[in-house]
Amino acid sequence: MSDQPKKKSKMLSSYSIVFLFLIFTAILTWFVPQSVVVNDHGTKKIIYDAILVKGKVMAGQGLQPMGLWDIIMAPAKGFVKAAQLCFALLMAGAFLHLLNYVEAMRAGIGWLLKRFTGKALIVVLTFFSALFGAVYGLWEEIPAYSMAVVPLFVLAGYDVVTGIGVLTVGATAGNMASVVNPFSLGAAVGAIGNESLSLGSGIVLRLVLFVILYLVALAYMLQYAARVKKDPSKSIVAGLPVNTLVEEKQEEVEITSRQAWSIGLLVLIVLAMICGYMPWDSLKFADGTTMKTLVNLPFTSLAKVPVVGNLLGAGHYTHFGDWYFEEFSFVFLAGALLLGIINKIPEATFIKEFIAGARDLLSVVLVLAIANGISVIMGNKTAGMSVTFVYWIQNALQGVPSWAFSLAVILSYVAIGFFMQSTSGVAGITMPILGAVAYALYETASIGPVGGQVLLIASFTIGLNFTSALYPSATNMGTLELYKVPYDIYLRFILKGALLLLITGGIIVSVAPMLGIL
Repeated sequence: MSDQPKKKSKMLSSYSIVFLFLIFTAILTWFVPQSVVVNDHGTKKIIYDAILVKGKVMAGQGLQPMGLWDIIMAPAKGFVKAAQLCFALLMAGAFLHLLNYVEAMRAGIGWLLKRFTGKALIVVLTFFSALFGAVYGLWEEIPAYSMAVVPLFVLAGYDVVTGIGVLTVGATAGNMASVVNPFSLGAAVGAIGNESLSLGSGIVLRLVLFVILYLVALAYMLQYAARVKKDPSKSIVAGLPVNTLVEEKQEEVEITSRQAWSIGLLVLIVLAMICGYMPWDSLKFADGTTMKTLVNLPFTSLAKVPVVGNLLGAGHYTHFGDWYFEEFSFVFLAGALLLGIINKIPEATFIKEFIAGARDLLSVVLVLAIANGISVIMGNKTAGMSVTFVYWIQNALQGVPSWAFSLAVILSYVAIGFFMQSTSGVAGITMPILGAVAYALYETASIGPVGGQVLLIASFTIGLNFTSALYPSATNMGTLELYKVPYDIYLRFILKGALLLLITGGIIVSVAPMLGIL
């Protein structure tokens, strides 16, 4: 009998885990037919077991087995698909590396830690994560945001998971509520097509969801963080060689005026992104105009100024409310250039550090490419296996009684989330059919058909965003790769928090009609 100790089993890397999911998805194509979504007089309709050939629907030919060529090609196509996000992350990495190079981040974090306890930081940052989720669907931006948030918590005496959790658990709570999120709420309302249903329908229910889910997320984060701070060995990543993004020497330094300006620039970038992603169109005035016009007035006015407007390119800027990843890249690239000017960094040094910062995120970009390769094989919101799974699930829902409808919808969207992650895409496919089902089920009920559709939308955002928190998506795997946190460790952490949010959301939606909070 050997006295040698047994080797500890080691979790596979992010690359291997995502690639295994990619292979599994390719295997599914041998057994699951593809389907397509077509427009039938303005209504989206799924044609089962069909493919599109040069824009024409070919029925009965949906089985399209994928082989070795498709598996290896998928990451290349995934990189192209995620190109905007990848470039945005490289720019965010370059900016934050420069911020660290001039020691502004360290000085700024030191300033914050002098004035706020760790508990206060958790309360505030979890709230803002939830708020951003409820307003514009914060999720894909998490890897970039985490580079500023995670080191803050590490220096406050917590672990990297506390910082990641503040963002992911908070954003999950906010996304489940989706108070005015145009990518889920707006897409769902538009897809249902009921003139009596508006973005304001069910606002009370969504606000109640937001407040309660935020408090549940906060309680979960405070409990975990307190345990880790009291005894670091209780950290879920204790003993693992995680990447904290914190230098070993963290002696206290006084913040200089240039460092203060540099931190101010970071704050300005965050504010610009909030304004850029905020759905200003949903705030309407009595004269028919929206808040979007008012918010963008300084820039539209500047565009009319002769010479100056043209020099600044003010006439070509993307209006606040319409931003996406290209604008995300713009603010970080512009911020990096301004950092160089503020801190008088020599040109050669600036280029060297800029490239070093982008290079730090290359591993994350590669994980994103492979993860997006999964969706390339799975399909999208108009064609593929993803549409087939949605078709099967929504057909099963049509026979559900009204008393169990909300819970059944939540569970159905939990399942749908494993095959299609796009909230607007899922809404576009499922809401025309399930909206009609909800209308019929609740037509004679006290809450009425519109109330039934409000419950449907709330169940949709709760269920789908539960899966988003767990799924090995580009966002999740990219964030974990950045901090070298194994996926199984993250799953253990996030599953408890997400389940609490799912159960709480399910209870609220179930009792909402009885309490009259629709």
